Amino acid sequence: MDKTMLIVIGVFAGLIALIMILKAVRARQEKLYGGEEEAVEVVSAPAITNRAELAAVAASCIAEVMGKDVSGLRIVSIKQAG
Repeated sequence: MDKTMLIVIGVFAGLIALIMILKAVRARQEKLYGGEEEAVEVVSAPAITNRAELAAVAASCIAEVMGKDVSGLRIVSIKQAG
């Protein structure tokens, strides 16, 4: 057999082994933590009544995390996620 053919066979054998290992890990995870997804209750958020206050709170939190002064930040837009 040619060297190239042996390398290709080795790569395919490695991929098959990797697939088997991942399937075994998934089966163990499902056994340990259960296969069912937990139901999550979705609660709708109330409408934002004071956008200026929200922007101030967001700027304050961002400045704290970044270690900068609030006056150095400029919030361009705030969008609801989801």
